[in-house]
Amino acid sequence: EGMEDSDLVVNWRGERSRGWGGWAENKAEVAETFRFACPSNPEVRAKTLARLAELLARYPFTGVFLDKIRFPSPANGLEEVASCFCVHCRQAAREAGLDLDAVAHLLEDGRAMAAVPARQGFPSEWLWTAVAGQPLLSRFLRFRMDVITGLAAEAHDLVKRHGAEIGFDLFSPGLAPLVGQDYAALSRLAAWIKPMSYRVAEGPAGLRLEIPALVDGISRMFGAGEAEIIRWAVDSIPGFTSDTLNETRKSAVPLTIITNEIKEAVRLASPVPVYFGLELVSHPGVIEITPQLVKAMVNAGRAADAAGAFISWDLVHSPREGIRALAEDLGAAG
Repeated sequence: EGMEDSDLVVNWRGERSRGWGGWAENKAEVAETFRFACPSNPEVRAKTLARLAELLARYPFTGVFLDKIRFPSPANGLEEVASCFCVHCRQAAREAGLDLDAVAHLLEDGRAMAAVPARQGFPSEWLWTAVAGQPLLSRFLRFRMDVITGLAAEAHDLVKRHGAEIGFDLFSPGLAPLVGQDYAALSRLAAWIKPMSYRVAEGPAGLRLEIPALVDGISRMFGAGEAEIIRWAVDSIPGFTSDTLNETRKSAVPLTIITNEIKEAVRLASPVPVYFGLELVSHPGVIEITPQLVKAMVNAGRAADAAGAFISWDLVHSPREGIRALAEDLGAAG
């Protein structure tokens, strides 16, 4: 409530967030636009925290689970990912010694990511490898992460004053730095962390949408061919193969990638418990979960040593056979 268009993030071309039109434009039951307000804007921060305080005062919650504390994702287009360049971000960046005009000029130059060397590392490290030759972009990414962490810290302090705990719904670790989320820093504020390592859902935060959208965005923005991007990913991302992108587009993200992502969340958040997102819902045209998919994800979570799982997203849209499969699997495990 109270959010206005002037609160929205701005890309380096001065365009405000348009969001993701996949559901809203198709008049689907899920009408969320995924337009994002700027976390550097003091009015946005005040509105967000005031709403949170109102809910905490009204209901006897024992905990708060915060979602969407981030910048736009590849689903919105790579141009929108590279936010924000509003007056508030420019001021905050100047105070941090970062020139956003210089960042904008670098992004406008399609050659900024040319000849990026490949290097194997943890799943969350590929982005830092990709920008290693561009220290200005590295500082830009870090600046955005610090902004998000700062807002999360304010929310944490507010929640703790009300005697409650706080947890964070975060992007899967491989994409988290791209949307301004720092697992290690946010974990220090949290009672629990949930990585959104969704392998089937075709919506924002779902890796089945986000991974192809990222590849398409890199190809369009920097002129790289898809085959070239895949070769680089095979050399830089654990578990990524030449078939990963096609398999993701066709049906679901390979379980090897999902297991590695949850493992990475456990590593980054330690010793804070990690509960992965277990897709259990069915929305025609968005996600269709079968008992076999439920069991596969439970096994992936176990292999990654997750503390447990959160049912994603609600029991109202969770078919009974999926719930039954989960119960049987948990029962078999004792």
